[in-house]
Amino acid sequence: MEHVEIHELLKERCAGAVLDLVEGVEPCTLVDAARVAEVAGVLRDDPALSCELLMCLSGIDWDGYDETGKGKSVKILGYLEDGTPETADRAAEGELGVVYNVYSYRHRHTFAFQARVPRAAAELPSVAAVWPTALWHEREAWDLVGIRFAGHPDLRRILLEESWVGHPLRKDYEMPADWEGVPLKGRPYSKGPISVDDVVLPPGVGDDGKEG
Repeated sequence: MEHVEIHELLKERCAGAVLDLVEGVEPCTLVDAARVAEVAGVLRDDPALSCELLMCLSGIDWDGYDETGKGKSVKILGYLEDGTPETADRAAEGELGVVYNVYSYRHRHTFAFQARVPRAAAELPSVAAVWPTALWHEREAWDLVGIRFAGHPDLRRILLEESWVGHPLRKDYEMPADWEGVPLKGRPYSKGPISVDDVVLPPGVGDDGKEG
């Protein structure tokens, strides 16, 4: 089935849960955030849909997007020339949310749906009971975007230390000046990628990276 057909079928199966069809490079169905797990279960279990695979679960920060969902320019904070973090008085206003991409082995169709939540109350139902892969994906969305998943059995950071402050993929995230008392000297984005000339090896370490 094509996306629009799945969208219409979901509207029948989950009355009131399907809110809108979001057009873009690829269509995406907007669903009621409180009913995400219900929609996920229908997508997996309805024989006409049979979306057994969760391909991707992506945390999104919609701050800096206009009402049509088109991105606008928002300065992402980094480090200054002296290595100290940039700061800003701008208060982020956009919603947070998740885009789910699923696939059916039986029918060979794909489908994408999304749910949005207020920035100050960023929580969605977990879909890990429907697609166990979400156990990892939801931990990443929590770690990097700060979205909680109600019902997740082990919601903790997956890339950063538990003591890390903030969620680095939020558009209002400010880079840290230190971590657990260790000063961090950053590099401005304008400098581009770090080259080998920027690497200073400690005394006694050769070009091969081994003790000499």
